[in-house]
This record gives sequence, C-alpha cells and structure tokens, in this order.
Amino acid sequence: MSAAAGAAWDVVSTTVSLLWMAAWALVLGYAFSSAIQVFVKPAEAADRLGGGGVGDVGRAAGLGFISSSCSFAALAATRTLWVKGARLESALAFMFASTNLVIELGVLLWIFLGWEFVVALYLGAAILIPVMVVLVRLTYPERLGEEARRRAGEVQGSEADPAEGLDASWRERLRDRRAWSRVGDRFVAEWRMAGREIAFGFLVAGAIAALVPREAFETAFPGVGPQWLQAVLHAVIAPVAAVVTFIGSMGNGPLAALLWENGVAFAGIMAFLAADFVVPPSLKINANYYGWRFSLYLAAVFTAAAVISGVALHALFALVGLTPDRDVRLAERASFGVDHTFFLNLVALAVAAVLLGLRRARAAGGRAGGPHRPNTRAAKRQEA
Repeated sequence: MSAAAGAAWDVVSTTVSLLWMAAWALVLGYAFSSAIQVFVKPAEAADRLGGGGVGDVGRAAGLGFISSSCSFAALAATRTLWVKGARLESALAFMFASTNLVIELGVLLWIFLGWEFVVALYLGAAILIPVMVVLVRLTYPERLGEEARRRAGEVQGSEADPAEGLDASWRERLRDRRAWSRVGDRFVAEWRMAGREIAFGFLVAGAIAALVPREAFETAFPGVGPQWLQAVLHAVIAPVAAVVTFIGSMGNGPLAALLWENGVAFAGIMAFLAADFVVPPSLKINANYYGWRFSLYLAAVFTAAAVISGVALHALFALVGLTPDRDVRLAERASFGVDHTFFLNLVALAVAAVLLGLRRARAAGGRAGGPHRPNTRAAKRQEA
C-alpha cells in the first residue's frame, strides 16, 4: 500500500470509528429534539420574553434547552422569537441554549473529553449569557436593529412550523397520531439540515487526528508567557479556528478533543465550543434574515462573549482544582467492539427505524385520502 493510500485509509478508518462512538448520542439526541419541537412550540412563548429582564432571559434559555436543535434550525427559531416580540437579549439566549446546552452535545463531550467538560458546558452558560446580555445592552445599534427586525419580518414564514395545524395542548398532541408522524418528519429534517455539518466535522477530526502533527497545533496556539496569558491568547484564537473549520456545535465535539489533547488551554476549548454561531454558514443565514451589517454585529457579540466566558471558566476551574487532565487520545479510543457503545447504537437504530416508519405512515395516509384524524377532545370540538 502506498503512503498516500495508507494515509487515506487512516483518515477514513478514524472518521468512521469516531462516528461509531457518537452515533447513538446523535440519533437519540435528535429524536428527543424532534419530539420537543412538535410538542412544545417556541413561538407560543414569544410574548412572554418581551421584557428582557433576568426572568425573561432565564425562560428563554430554558426554552432553548428543551427545544434543542441544530444551529440552522436555532437561527430560524430565534428570528421567529425576535420578530414576534421577544427582546434581542432573550432571543439570543434562546439561540445559544438551543444548540450549546443540548443533551446530545453534553453526551458527545462526555464521550470524547470527560465529565469536567460537560460541567463546564452548562456552567459556562451561566457566564456567557449574562455577558452577552450586558454586551447587547451596551452596544445595541437602535437604527440598525430596527431595520434588521423589519427585514426579518418580511422573510418570516419561509420555514414551516413542525407543529402547524396542531392547535391542541401539548398533552393532547401526545395522543395525536399526526403529531407523532410529524416527529418523524422533523427527525428527517434535522438530519437533512445537520447531517453534512456533522459528517464534515467528524471527517475533519479524523483527518486531523490521523495526519496533523502536534507541532502544527503548537504553531496555531502558541504556548508563550505565563499560563494566564496563554489562556487568554488561546481563548482569542479559538473563535478564529471555529471560523476556519466551518463547523457548528454538533461537529465540534471531536475537534475540541483533538485541540485539548494537543495542548490548547481549557479557556480555548470552551471558547471554541461557544463560537459555533460565528462560522460562515451561520453568518450567511443571519445575513439573509437581517442583512450583513447586523449579522456581523451578532457575530461580534457572540465572539466577545465566548472569549470572556472561556477565560472565566478557565480561572474558575483552576481555582477549585477541576481543570481536567490531558489523558485524551482520540485516535486510540476510536475503536469497534461489542460493548456499551454497540448496544446503545442498536437502541438508536431501533428508535430511528420507528421514527422513519411514522413518517412513511403519514405519507401513505396522505396518499390514501388525507392525514389521520386525532382522537382528541380538541378534534371533537372542531368537528362539532
């Protein structure tokens, strides 16, 4: 086997092994996310997020947590909230929480990095979101913001609401066959939106793990000066690395593990994970909604908040002695076997098969003469 063929094989085998490790977390995470998006409608809460106070921002973050989705879906939902009356601070808190506080990302970090990073992920939200709120209140460009909101309102409605036409309460939706069919639809839509991002992220991670020497990381993230200066420097550089990779939150897990095992400071890892909304695809989507000037303003706010929260987490974890050890060896851990990962992937495969079956049943029902009728009190009232 030639050297080039051997290198290509290393990249492919490492990539597939990494995906095998994380497949169950991705499938089950998106299944949960799809159900939440059908049974809990974010737009219904927009009128409760208009004050911009601590309670409003907290509710927005909580709503984002239970409405977990890929970065692209989160951008669309954030636009909906803002156009319908939520304050920008609350809408951005929702956007961050719906991709960075999601269960599936936490599980990926636990798989690839360890429990300390999961704690840092959720604790970091308590730092990043208040920092973001302060930055918006100090810098918000009124005229540009109103123009952006007006423009977003003009394009509102381009994405279909997965719960459209399901006007019953969420409890009644749970008994509605149409709702469960739409969970299957949403599951497929999530993978269509995030599949390329995830595949590209794992492919990049596999290529870097197999081909890139440690010296390259040391050049990109230099270890100069005292540790506190190195932490700040790495936190500033990390969003640039996120931009270069083009990858959103769900593709960043294995890349973060590679950065960590190759010497990047804890502050840099956390800033890298928080910077998924400054990557070019997110910038372009926001530009379509609000225009380029406001899109760049949002990117600047998120970049500053990511850097500040990364440095703060680094200092806090160092103070209490929770900074993780660098015992991650991603290429060595990426392997196949009949273990807990094998059985979890079987469960995930079964869940995916059920959701795809629900989606096909809805499509077949539509061809046979229309959607299923829900056997709910709300449906009976409508028929009466």
